[in-house]
Amino acid sequence: MHEALLHAIKEKVPQGTTAANILMDILFIGKEAVYRRLRGEVAFTFEEAAIISRHFGISLDDISGVGRMKNRSFHLQLAEYINPAKTDYDQMEDLISLMHTTRGDPSTEAAYAINILPQTLYFKYEYITKFYMFKWLYQSNVHSQLKTLEEIKLSPQLKDVQQRYLNESIQIKNTYYILDNLLFQYLANDIKYFSSIRFITEEDVAALKKDLLNLIDYMEHLASRGSFDNGNKVQFYLSGINLDSTYSYIQTTNYNISHIRVFTLNAVVSLDGGTFDQLKNWLYALKRLSILISESGEMQRVQFFKKQRDLINSI
Repeated sequence: MHEALLHAIKEKVPQGTTAANILMDILFIGKEAVYRRLRGEVAFTFEEAAIISRHFGISLDDISGVGRMKNRSFHLQLAEYINPAKTDYDQMEDLISLMHTTRGDPSTEAAYAINILPQTLYFKYEYITKFYMFKWLYQSNVHSQLKTLEEIKLSPQLKDVQQRYLNESIQIKNTYYILDNLLFQYLANDIKYFSSIRFITEEDVAALKKDLLNLIDYMEHLASRGSFDNGNKVQFYLSGINLDSTYSYIQTTNYNISHIRVFTLNAVVSLDGGTFDQLKNWLYALKRLSILISESGEMQRVQFFKKQRDLINSI
């Protein structure tokens, strides 16, 4: 098991750094103690193995062979978005750091099959960001914290984290989005509902509509170019079937992450290889049932985005 853990560590260590330096930082032990463990002279303690597995996203079950065939390792990320604590920011920073280590990696790929707008698209727009935070708070049923949309505030620290996340997301070499045809319809229905119970003012609705129209313009711009402004490829597909949830993955040379969106803002996350392969295959199959509207498919692209503008203007 010690050898399996060492092998797993070597696979997870980012390019440009060493396992020894990382282990010294996370285990708070000296260089010689680390090298004795790396040479196999001393075994990692259970506590050390747990710290390592948490840091690198390594499944100790997989290493030991327990439940490898049927069980998959998942983690439900539940962050507090209205008043984030240090642990919440740490969780966000961990993902940004992981993404940053892959800059320049030509094999990076991000894929999204979405029936709810992803943060990689809407973080550019303050009112859409606030709306999803508001909806998350409403659905979490914390009545003592329940606010109107007007009361939702984004702290400077949270804005900074979101902006850096956006900056890292466009550094991925290949990105594609598979859009549920009713993506904006679902959102329009939510806005109408909260407006009807007076949690959203007419001024808020107007601001949301402005942000959404700007987002649609941005998405159409990306779809027509087929790339971000930095040249990294981005493609949009229209799904031929409705999606029951939002699925995504990030693939790099050193790690693969699978996401299934839950509770509006949260996600079930897995670093398990089998889970990643199944999710990736599922998204690839979904692409075959979808219409590419990036670069090609101009008529479908123009019609789709015109329909979304008409929908938003009708709110």
